[in-house]
Amino acid sequence: MACLNWQDYLGRGEDYVSRLRSMVYRNLTIPHEFRVFTEAECHEKGWWNKIELTKPGLFDGWVMYLDLDIVIRSNIDHLVKLALTDVYRVWMRDDFSYPLSKNHRKDLDPETRKLLGGPGCCNSSVMIWHGNAMFPVWEAWSSRRSEILSTLHGDQNLISQVLWPDKIGFLPETSVQSYKYGKLRGESPSPITVCHGNPKPHEIREPWVREHWC
Repeated sequence: MACLNWQDYLGRGEDYVSRLRSMVYRNLTIPHEFRVFTEAECHEKGWWNKIELTKPGLFDGWVMYLDLDIVIRSNIDHLVKLALTDVYRVWMRDDFSYPLSKNHRKDLDPETRKLLGGPGCCNSSVMIWHGNAMFPVWEAWSSRRSEILSTLHGDQNLISQVLWPDKIGFLPETSVQSYKYGKLRGESPSPITVCHGNPKPHEIREPWVREHWC
């Protein structure tokens, strides 16, 4: 289990890490080690610091990466068990805004398509992989860093560009949902809710968030 607290996330990094650790402890029964990475290990800025977690040899065995801005409401064992079905794939949620599963879409303007790295992308808030499954991403980053920084929007766009379609497996949409999109659609909270953008978990006063984000 890995998370990234880069430069004291939102000025509340320790609190967010503590809450994530507690949520994982309550909702993941599979034995695991909880590792926190900081700017000491991940030197890139902004969207890109997560790419350094793809370095070969950094992890031994399975990795489940979670962003700090998530709320875990119920058991997530099934996500790990799904990943175990294919050790060669990186398991991610299809993107909330530009899903790869709809890569037939023709409505993207050329600049947006360029930033995405293609017709869509995956969301990197929840990722599961084994060993060096991310090595092609690190290889691309190491050889084309300047080009990537000037053309792509962020880490998930690079991961999607490099690994899609053969090396990405989709996590169920019903298991990992967006807080703001789910709220707009009136969906019930999923096992994992991603609070990408705003609001962040500490700003949300809905009872179910206050109950589980602790």
